[in-house]
Amino acid sequence: MQKQQEHGIIGGLVVKVIERCNLNCSYCYMYNHVDKSYLVRPRRMSDHTFDQLLQKLQQYRERHEGPATGITFHGGEPTLLGHLLFEKFASKARDLFGDKILLCIQTNATLVDDRWVELFRRYRVEVGVSCDGPPKINDAFGVDHRGRGSHARMLEGLLRLKEGGVMRGVICVINPAFDGLEVYEYVRSIGVDCMDFLIPDATHDTKESLYGKYGASPVADYLIPIFDEWFEADDPRTKVRLFGNIIRVMLGGGSDSEAIGNPLQNYLVIETDGTIHVTDALKVCAEGVSDSGLNIFEHGFDDLHLGSPLLYTAVHEGFPLCTTCSLCPERGVCGGGYLAHRYSRQNEFKNPSVWCRDLLMLISHIRGRIQVADAA
Repeated sequence: MQKQQEHGIIGGLVVKVIERCNLNCSYCYMYNHVDKSYLVRPRRMSDHTFDQLLQKLQQYRERHEGPATGITFHGGEPTLLGHLLFEKFASKARDLFGDKILLCIQTNATLVDDRWVELFRRYRVEVGVSCDGPPKINDAFGVDHRGRGSHARMLEGLLRLKEGGVMRGVICVINPAFDGLEVYEYVRSIGVDCMDFLIPDATHDTKESLYGKYGASPVADYLIPIFDEWFEADDPRTKVRLFGNIIRVMLGGGSDSEAIGNPLQNYLVIETDGTIHVTDALKVCAEGVSDSGLNIFEHGFDDLHLGSPLLYTAVHEGFPLCTTCSLCPERGVCGGGYLAHRYSRQNEFKNPSVWCRDLLMLISHIRGRIQVADAA
């Protein structure tokens, strides 16, 4: 007997409109880890595939009432789609769903010109920018295919977006080789007050080779000075998503990030060929791990029980904690960490996060600061 849906509701789609990127960032899970499946997919999503996606989303929304569904244009670098095709896709989505859709795009901003800003304003698209810090830090690993740094082009695009009023915030991938506080202060200096710091992707099979030289707790060492600066400023206009989620879960609330709290995955990833995937950061684990075996031509978003158990579990059940995590006093806050970071070839996802020590140090530090503030 086939398993039927139970708990999860799909609140968003990450739509891979492009499988290529004009940059070659060394940390990228798409191109510089073990999964190379992008090579066998169409370079861009076709009109027919995008239309099919909208049709399946419309059918799903008719069966499940709820707030606006998010469509995030993603890649690769989604602006490689070009102005005309992007406008076609955005206008179709907006015409079909009106205000029942939240359109977003995640971009490296290096190709953003005034035309892009005008399109984002016209179709009410919220823009997230990848910015890893000042030039010497950003360009240490954010380079193009000729090895040239991307910071100057990124900053030009970011400032255009900010001036146009369409930028939602930035994401910074943690690079333990550098000072996190310097990155935070730089992001604030260019007028950005909404940001997230992404813990670098690694598995139990790759962490040592990728990050072993940076000490026992490089992520905590990077983040704790940022937290102290942010916390002491006590400025409600400045939002750091990771810290906000940790504090919210500590106080009994929920997390809107897979990095903290082990929430159900409330989105699907749709590749350029229309295949349906779990979070695509699982590409750091092994070839094909993220592929559900489903596609938008033959399946709807209520058919997840027909595909890989991994996708169904992520959306409808949630992943159980391993024995180590289930005995940890901070299990309710950490939730075992990001799913991709729990993976090993030997035990699959039945492990603590490779960043367990760092997460516990950060959580303990935040808890201590909050308790001192409350006592005062």
